[in-house]
Amino acid sequence: MVKRVKVEKAKSDKSSCKKCQKKIGFDELRAGVDCWMAGRTVTAWLHMKCMSQCFKFDRCKGRGKCKMSGDTMERGEARLELAREYTGIFFKLNHSHAALADFLKEKVMDPKSIKGYSLLSADEKSQLWKSKSKAK
Repeated sequence: MVKRVKVEKAKSDKSSCKKCQKKIGFDELRAGVDCWMAGRTVTAWLHMKCMSQCFKFDRCKGRGKCKMSGDTMERGEARLELAREYTGIFFKLNHSHAALADFLKEKVMDPKSIKGYSLLSADEKSQLWKSKSKAK
């Protein structure tokens, strides 16, 4: 069940970003997640910048499962949505850091900058990762 955001340098220049539809250049850092498209599992690749714009905190509309842990999410539970229109991937808040670990190593991201952060309670915010400066 483990689905996490993976980060790697593009092995060719044949992949396109699911958000902006532009080519991802050879050796360019890209972020991706495995998802179900067109009847098979594929990796949906996005530019790092585009991926960082695709995170959102929201509430479950119905029952679902965390793609990192497989744990059930109940209706109304806070979750981190990852590029829903391209991947349909959601994570429980307490698994969000593990799911984004590789991405956060390359792109510093403060949870406060993510759309929907203001909807979270203080307890829910305490489950998120702490923003750190990128090590050089």
